[in-house]
Amino acid sequence: MVDITKLQRLAILYPKAIGDFYFALPALHTLRRALRDVHITLVVKQKQAPLVLPQKGVLADEVLVLGGDVGCLEVRRQLSLAAVDTVLDLAGNDQSGLLLTCRGGRRLRPHAADCKGMAALYSPWAESLPRLIPGQHRVEELLAFSRVLVDAPPVYTFALALPAQAVEESERLIAERDLRSGSVIVLNLGASRDTKRWPAAHFRILANLLLEAGHRVVFTGAAAFKADGSHDARTIAQFAAEGLIDGESCIDLVSDNGLSAERHLQRDVHLLRYAQVARVVVGNDTGPMHIAGSVGEDAHNKTVSLFGPTNWGRYAPYDPSRRFPDQPAGTWNRVLCASVDCRPVGTTEACRCYRRGCADPKCMKMLHPDSVFETIMDILGGK
Repeated sequence: MVDITKLQRLAILYPKAIGDFYFALPALHTLRRALRDVHITLVVKQKQAPLVLPQKGVLADEVLVLGGDVGCLEVRRQLSLAAVDTVLDLAGNDQSGLLLTCRGGRRLRPHAADCKGMAALYSPWAESLPRLIPGQHRVEELLAFSRVLVDAPPVYTFALALPAQAVEESERLIAERDLRSGSVIVLNLGASRDTKRWPAAHFRILANLLLEAGHRVVFTGAAAFKADGSHDARTIAQFAAEGLIDGESCIDLVSDNGLSAERHLQRDVHLLRYAQVARVVVGNDTGPMHIAGSVGEDAHNKTVSLFGPTNWGRYAPYDPSRRFPDQPAGTWNRVLCASVDCRPVGTTEACRCYRRGCADPKCMKMLHPDSVFETIMDILGGK
């Protein structure tokens, strides 16, 4: 346990993905509540910035964004200038390992066995955090890191401060499309890696099944995302060309209509988590799914997560009523997986093809639309 009486300026490193930042929120809220008099700096990646920058003055006193014109050397320089006395690395990846080489102060990093890449080699002088207990959800792992600094009750909330303009844009769309009328099911397209994506054809079949059953379908996703070649935008354009999108019973909220990518993401946080528009949200293992489905003090929604190459016990939206591996149906979030021999089991994070690509992603293709539809109907029937 760190002597917090000597802790004045803390830097927390977590340069990862959007969904990863969402997993860190309970730990960040726990630290902020326990360390009210400590100056906290958050260091994140550019892709996380739309969610993290509005937390300045809430979860952190300062936010540094790594990416674009701001590289590791510049962030290290800023941390040194800020006279940070303690650096806590939550990521344990190559970028955070490089940042830990900043001069001065106490540096804490994950155990070498919990690091990825060469992170442990970059910072051999940093103090090692205790080895994580295998098989925990990522939320619990990050809370375990927070307990090295503070002996305080965990705060299970995923609350985010949102710009007023994002909330206004969400409410404007809800009113314009009358989204609080009828039985609305949200289908969130895409994921950062193609190995995690449910096929577009499956989404189309599911949408038609829902429409035939009298529900309204709303598609959400990223209007522009270079990492996947704007997969969501291309998919929704294809659906529109096929006549699936009619603006009334089947609605496109992927296309941005001039909205910036940052505001689009912030708007979707409100729409998916707080607006109470959707009866059920369905999606892949991706940031928006964690936003919609994580169960906390701030919100809880009915969701269905479609998993394939990644371990749902560690990475599904946080729902403590669910148990890995034999109880994938929680009170709020249900996980669906195809029965294939290559999916990760035990404490394995992901299958071998997850990052390098898969010639035959049967774990996603064999997750049939009929099964997803039946799960949605079961959720609605048990309301």
